[in-house]
Amino acid sequence: MDPPIVDGTTRLLGIVGDPIAQVRAPAMLSGLLRHNGVDALCVPFHVRPADFLTLLNGLRGMRNLAGVIVTVPHKAAAAGRADILLPRARLARAANVLLRGEDGRWTADMLDGVGFVAGLLAAALNPAGKRALVAGAGGVGTAICFALAEAGTSEIALFDADPARAEDLARRLRAVGAAARVASPDPVGYSLVVNATPLGMRPDDPVPIDPARLDPAATVADVVSKPVMTKFLLAAKRRGCFVQPGTRMTEYQMAAMAAFFGFLGGDWSPAAVAALGLY
Repeated sequence: MDPPIVDGTTRLLGIVGDPIAQVRAPAMLSGLLRHNGVDALCVPFHVRPADFLTLLNGLRGMRNLAGVIVTVPHKAAAAGRADILLPRARLARAANVLLRGEDGRWTADMLDGVGFVAGLLAAALNPAGKRALVAGAGGVGTAICFALAEAGTSEIALFDADPARAEDLARRLRAVGAAARVASPDPVGYSLVVNATPLGMRPDDPVPIDPARLDPAATVADVVSKPVMTKFLLAAKRRGCFVQPGTRMTEYQMAAMAAFFGFLGGDWSPAAVAALGLY
Protein backbone atom coordinates (compact mmCIF):
# COMPACT_ATOMS: atom_id res chain seq x y z
CA MET A 1 0.00 0.00 0.00
CA ASP A 2 1.25 3.50 -0.87
CA PRO A 3 2.19 5.76 2.06
CA PRO A 4 -0.36 8.46 2.91
CA ILE A 5 -0.16 11.65 0.87
CA VAL A 6 -0.14 13.74 4.03
CA ASP A 7 0.18 13.04 7.74
CA GLY A 8 1.53 14.67 10.88
CA THR A 9 5.14 14.53 9.68
CA THR A 10 4.47 16.19 6.33
CA ARG A 11 6.24 19.49 5.64
CA LEU A 12 4.39 22.20 3.73
CA LEU A 13 5.66 24.28 0.84
CA GLY A 14 3.41 27.25 0.14
CA ILE A 15 2.92 29.23 -3.03
CA VAL A 16 1.44 32.68 -2.55
CA GLY A 17 -0.17 34.92 -5.15
CA ASP A 18 -3.15 37.04 -6.12
CA PRO A 19 -4.74 35.50 -8.14
CA ILE A 20 -3.59 31.95 -7.45
CA ALA A 21 -5.96 29.68 -9.45
CA GLN A 22 -3.72 29.88 -12.53
CA VAL A 23 -0.56 28.50 -10.91
CA ARG A 24 0.65 25.02 -11.83
CA ALA A 25 3.29 24.71 -9.11
CA PRO A 26 1.13 22.98 -6.47
CA ALA A 27 0.40 19.98 -8.68
CA MET A 28 3.86 20.01 -10.26
CA LEU A 29 5.84 20.26 -7.04
CA SER A 30 3.58 17.97 -5.03
CA GLY A 31 3.98 15.37 -7.78
CA LEU A 32 7.76 15.77 -7.88
CA LEU A 33 8.03 15.63 -4.09
CA ARG A 34 6.08 12.38 -4.00
CA HIS A 35 8.06 10.99 -6.97
CA ASN A 36 11.29 11.70 -5.10
CA GLY A 37 10.10 10.25 -1.80
CA VAL A 38 9.98 13.58 0.03
CA ASP A 39 7.33 13.86 2.74
CA ALA A 40 6.14 17.33 1.75
CA LEU A 41 3.23 18.91 -0.06
CA CYS A 42 2.90 22.16 -2.06
CA VAL A 43 -0.27 24.16 -1.30
CA PRO A 44 -1.59 27.45 -2.74
CA PHE A 45 -2.10 30.54 -0.58
CA HIS A 46 -4.42 33.19 -2.04
CA VAL A 47 -3.30 36.40 -0.33
CA ARG A 48 -4.05 40.02 -1.20
CA PRO A 49 -1.12 42.48 -1.25
CA ALA A 50 -2.42 44.23 1.88
CA ASP A 51 -2.19 40.91 3.79
CA PHE A 52 1.19 39.72 2.52
CA LEU A 53 3.25 40.99 5.45
CA THR A 54 0.74 39.49 7.90
CA LEU A 55 1.18 36.13 6.17
CA LEU A 56 4.98 36.23 6.35
CA ASN A 57 4.95 37.24 10.01
CA GLY A 58 2.56 34.40 10.83
CA LEU A 59 4.58 31.82 8.92
CA ARG A 60 7.80 32.67 10.78
CA GLY A 61 6.65 30.44 13.63
CA MET A 62 5.45 27.52 11.49
CA ARG A 63 7.93 24.74 12.28
CA ASN A 64 6.88 22.33 9.53
CA LEU A 65 7.13 24.94 6.76
CA ALA A 66 9.68 24.07 4.08
CA GLY A 67 9.40 27.52 2.51
CA VAL A 68 7.29 29.70 0.26
CA ILE A 69 7.19 30.20 -3.51
CA VAL A 70 6.12 33.71 -4.48
CA THR A 71 4.21 34.70 -7.60
CA VAL A 72 2.42 37.83 -8.87
CA PRO A 73 2.06 40.43 -7.47
CA HIS A 74 4.20 39.74 -4.38
CA LYS A 75 7.74 39.26 -5.76
CA ALA A 76 8.99 42.78 -5.02
CA ALA A 77 7.35 42.73 -1.58
CA ALA A 78 8.99 39.36 -0.84
CA ALA A 79 12.44 40.81 -1.47
CA GLY A 80 11.59 43.89 0.56
CA ARG A 81 10.48 41.82 3.54
CA ALA A 82 13.28 39.23 3.45
CA ASP A 83 15.98 39.26 6.10
CA ILE A 84 18.68 37.89 3.76
CA LEU A 85 18.80 38.63 0.02
CA LEU A 86 20.90 36.33 -2.14
CA PRO A 87 22.65 38.04 -5.10
CA ARG A 88 19.98 37.40 -7.75
CA ALA A 89 17.21 38.70 -5.50
CA ARG A 90 19.31 41.73 -4.59
CA LEU A 91 19.90 42.59 -8.24
CA ALA A 92 16.28 42.04 -9.25
CA ARG A 93 14.85 43.64 -6.08
CA ALA A 94 12.37 40.77 -6.27
CA ALA A 95 12.17 37.17 -5.05
CA ASN A 96 10.19 34.11 -6.03
CA VAL A 97 11.38 31.78 -3.25
CA LEU A 98 11.65 32.32 0.51
CA LEU A 99 13.33 29.92 2.91
CA ARG A 100 12.44 30.06 6.59
CA GLY A 101 15.49 29.60 8.78
CA GLU A 102 15.51 27.93 12.19
CA ASP A 103 15.55 31.42 13.70
CA GLY A 104 12.45 32.41 11.73
CA ARG A 105 14.37 34.69 9.37
CA TRP A 106 13.59 34.68 5.64
CA THR A 107 16.25 34.10 2.97
CA ALA A 108 15.20 35.17 -0.54
CA ASP A 109 16.33 34.17 -4.01
CA MET A 110 15.04 34.83 -7.53
CA LEU A 111 15.03 31.78 -9.82
CA ASP A 112 12.73 32.86 -12.68
CA GLY A 113 15.64 34.08 -14.80
CA VAL A 114 17.55 30.85 -14.12
CA GLY A 115 14.63 28.78 -15.42
CA PHE A 116 13.99 31.06 -18.38
CA VAL A 117 17.55 30.94 -19.73
CA ALA A 118 17.92 27.22 -18.97
CA GLY A 119 14.81 26.55 -21.06
CA LEU A 120 16.32 28.43 -24.00
CA LEU A 121 19.66 26.66 -23.70
CA ALA A 122 17.96 23.26 -23.54
CA ALA A 123 16.37 24.05 -26.91
CA ALA A 124 19.81 25.03 -28.32
CA LEU A 125 18.78 28.69 -28.34
CA ASN A 126 21.74 30.47 -26.75
CA PRO A 127 20.77 34.09 -26.02
CA ALA A 128 24.41 35.24 -26.20
CA GLY A 129 24.80 37.93 -28.85
CA LYS A 130 21.05 38.25 -29.41
CA ARG A 131 19.00 41.46 -29.37
CA ALA A 132 16.11 40.99 -26.96
CA LEU A 133 12.84 42.86 -26.52
CA VAL A 134 11.21 42.35 -23.11
CA ALA A 135 7.68 43.49 -22.27
CA GLY A 136 7.23 44.01 -18.54
CA ALA A 137 9.63 45.40 -15.96
CA GLY A 138 8.05 43.75 -12.91
CA GLY A 139 9.62 41.03 -10.80
CA VAL A 140 9.73 38.27 -13.42
CA GLY A 141 10.72 40.64 -16.24
CA THR A 142 13.52 42.06 -14.12
CA ALA A 143 14.82 38.58 -13.26
CA ILE A 144 14.75 37.57 -16.94
CA CYS A 145 16.60 40.72 -17.98
CA PHE A 146 19.42 40.21 -15.49
CA ALA A 147 19.68 36.55 -16.50
CA LEU A 148 19.83 37.52 -20.18
CA ALA A 149 22.52 40.08 -19.38
CA GLU A 150 24.53 37.43 -17.56
CA ALA A 151 24.08 35.08 -20.52
CA GLY A 152 25.63 37.63 -22.87
CA THR A 153 22.63 39.10 -24.68
CA SER A 154 23.97 41.94 -26.83
CA GLU A 155 21.07 44.35 -26.19
CA ILE A 156 17.98 44.42 -24.01
CA ALA A 157 15.13 46.71 -25.04
CA LEU A 158 12.40 47.25 -22.46
CA PHE A 159 8.91 48.58 -22.31
CA ASP A 160 6.36 48.63 -19.53
CA ALA A 161 2.96 50.18 -18.83
CA ASP A 162 4.90 52.34 -16.36
CA PRO A 163 7.70 54.05 -18.39
CA ALA A 164 9.48 55.16 -15.22
CA ARG A 165 9.72 51.54 -14.05
CA ALA A 166 11.18 50.51 -17.42
CA GLU A 167 13.74 53.33 -17.27
CA ASP A 168 14.72 52.38 -13.72
CA LEU A 169 15.33 48.78 -14.80
CA ALA A 170 17.34 49.92 -17.83
CA ARG A 171 19.57 52.02 -15.54
CA ARG A 172 20.13 49.09 -13.20
CA LEU A 173 21.01 46.82 -16.11
CA ARG A 174 23.47 49.36 -17.48
CA ALA A 175 25.05 49.54 -14.03
CA VAL A 176 26.10 45.88 -14.39
CA GLY A 177 27.43 46.41 -17.90
CA ALA A 178 24.40 45.44 -20.00
CA ALA A 179 23.36 47.38 -23.09
CA ALA A 180 19.81 48.24 -22.04
CA ARG A 181 17.34 50.91 -23.08
CA VAL A 182 13.65 51.75 -23.04
CA ALA A 183 11.97 51.09 -26.38
CA SER A 184 8.60 50.81 -28.09
CA PRO A 185 6.79 47.44 -28.27
CA ASP A 186 7.67 47.06 -31.97
CA PRO A 187 9.45 43.67 -32.28
CA VAL A 188 11.07 44.36 -35.67
CA GLY A 189 14.81 43.67 -35.53
CA TYR A 190 14.80 41.51 -32.40
CA SER A 191 15.70 37.82 -32.42
CA LEU A 192 14.33 37.21 -28.90
CA VAL A 193 10.94 38.64 -27.88
CA VAL A 194 9.57 38.06 -24.36
CA ASN A 195 6.20 38.76 -22.79
CA ALA A 196 6.98 39.15 -19.09
CA THR A 197 3.59 40.69 -18.26
CA PRO A 198 0.46 38.90 -16.96
CA LEU A 199 -1.33 39.62 -20.25
CA GLY A 200 -2.57 36.33 -21.65
CA MET A 201 -3.88 34.82 -18.44
CA ARG A 202 -7.47 35.81 -19.29
CA PRO A 203 -9.22 35.04 -22.60
CA ASP A 204 -10.04 38.71 -23.23
CA ASP A 205 -6.50 40.00 -22.58
CA PRO A 206 -4.94 41.91 -25.49
CA VAL A 207 -1.66 40.63 -26.92
CA PRO A 208 1.27 42.63 -25.50
CA ILE A 209 3.18 42.81 -28.80
CA ASP A 210 1.88 42.89 -32.37
CA PRO A 211 2.58 39.36 -33.65
CA ALA A 212 2.29 40.50 -37.27
CA ARG A 213 5.53 42.45 -36.74
CA LEU A 214 7.53 39.46 -35.48
CA ASP A 215 10.45 38.14 -37.52
CA PRO A 216 9.55 34.51 -38.38
CA ALA A 217 13.10 33.57 -37.37
CA ALA A 218 12.70 35.06 -33.89
CA THR A 219 12.34 33.14 -30.63
CA VAL A 220 9.21 34.24 -28.78
CA ALA A 221 8.66 33.49 -25.09
CA ASP A 222 5.93 34.05 -22.55
CA VAL A 223 5.91 33.85 -18.75
CA VAL A 224 2.19 33.03 -18.49
CA SER A 225 1.79 29.33 -17.70
CA LYS A 226 -1.98 28.96 -17.91
CA PRO A 227 -2.97 28.68 -20.64
CA VAL A 228 0.21 26.97 -21.80
CA MET A 229 -0.18 28.49 -25.26
CA THR A 230 -1.34 32.08 -24.92
CA LYS A 231 -2.90 34.00 -27.80
CA PHE A 232 0.45 35.72 -28.25
CA LEU A 233 2.37 32.43 -28.52
CA LEU A 234 -0.21 30.91 -30.87
CA ALA A 235 0.05 33.92 -33.17
CA ALA A 236 3.86 33.80 -33.01
CA LYS A 237 3.85 30.11 -33.86
CA ARG A 238 1.66 30.81 -36.88
CA ARG A 239 4.30 33.35 -37.97
CA GLY A 240 6.85 30.52 -37.92
CA CYS A 241 8.60 31.57 -34.69
CA PHE A 242 10.01 29.13 -32.17
CA VAL A 243 7.97 29.61 -29.00
CA GLN A 244 8.78 28.99 -25.35
CA PRO A 245 5.73 28.90 -23.03
CA GLY A 246 5.85 29.97 -19.40
CA THR A 247 5.68 26.35 -18.29
CA ARG A 248 9.27 25.86 -19.50
CA MET A 249 10.52 28.64 -17.24
CA THR A 250 8.81 26.87 -14.34
CA GLU A 251 10.00 23.38 -15.28
CA TYR A 252 13.62 24.45 -15.73
CA GLN A 253 13.86 26.01 -12.28
CA MET A 254 12.52 22.98 -10.41
CA ALA A 255 15.98 21.57 -9.67
CA ALA A 256 17.17 24.97 -8.40
CA MET A 257 14.05 25.28 -6.23
CA ALA A 258 14.55 21.80 -4.80
CA ALA A 259 18.13 22.65 -3.87
CA PHE A 260 17.09 25.99 -2.34
CA PHE A 261 14.49 24.34 -0.12
CA GLY A 262 16.86 21.52 0.85
CA PHE A 263 15.20 18.70 -1.09
CA LEU A 264 18.47 17.08 -2.10
CA GLY A 265 18.82 14.14 -4.49
CA GLY A 266 16.22 12.67 -6.78
CA ASP A 267 15.01 13.73 -10.21
CA TRP A 268 13.63 17.28 -10.59
CA SER A 269 14.18 17.51 -14.34
CA PRO A 270 11.70 18.65 -17.02
CA ALA A 271 11.44 14.98 -18.02
CA ALA A 272 10.24 14.14 -14.50
CA VAL A 273 7.71 16.97 -14.74
CA ALA A 274 6.50 15.67 -18.12
CA ALA A 275 6.07 12.19 -16.64
CA LEU A 276 3.47 13.62 -14.24
CA GLY A 277 1.14 14.20 -17.23
CA LEU A 278 -0.17 17.52 -15.97
CA TYR A 279 -0.57 19.09 -19.43
